[in-house]
Amino acid sequence: MLRKVSPRPEDRIAELSDQTWASIEAVGEFFEAKEGTTVLELGQTNEHLLIVLSGKATLVYFQEGRSQPTAIYRVPGEVLHHAGMHLELPNPFAIEAASDETRVVLISRKAVYEMIGKDTAFAEYLFRDLSERFFVALGYLREQRLEPLIVRLAKRILMITEHRPSIEFTQAELAEILAVTRISISKAIKSLEELGLVERVDRALMTVEREALQAWLDAQE
Repeated sequence: MLRKVSPRPEDRIAELSDQTWASIEAVGEFFEAKEGTTVLELGQTNEHLLIVLSGKATLVYFQEGRSQPTAIYRVPGEVLHHAGMHLELPNPFAIEAASDETRVVLISRKAVYEMIGKDTAFAEYLFRDLSERFFVALGYLREQRLEPLIVRLAKRILMITEHRPSIEFTQAELAEILAVTRISISKAIKSLEELGLVERVDRALMTVEREALQAWLDAQE
């Protein structure tokens, strides 16, 4: 469940000035959530800025009315998608807590701009986060354009199994490592299984034919 809470000393973001943090405590709405709880609704970022204070949050897209959690996570100190707030565009996703005791603060657009006007360091903090996000996204796009997911997965499996014959990761964990959806990882693993390169033993254990996988990978390149 999502609970409205009072700010506490541990919430303090060290990068922000005392003045700006005092303003956030005064005008921000502080919430604490359990894993799976929605902390930002669809279409809300055009009016609000959200900062993760503790725990972890993830983006959730919707397809045919069903939620599709992603492996895109945000951790303490990170700002959640304020590009939409600046452009006044609603976000096409929701944001959920990905761990228990995730704490966030929600700040209205009006309050954000008032704080930016008084503290340029706060503006730098916001836009540095946004620019870093764009560069990371660009890196993923380039990687996906140059290398299919199945190739990237094969490379990661070879690296993990360099000194052991099996890999113990759930599909969700592999999806997080490669920053893709669980559905995408499931399809890639199935393709490798059909090629006889890996075998899923149980939910978190996969045996690997390293020599065959390396040969297949070499052939792709």
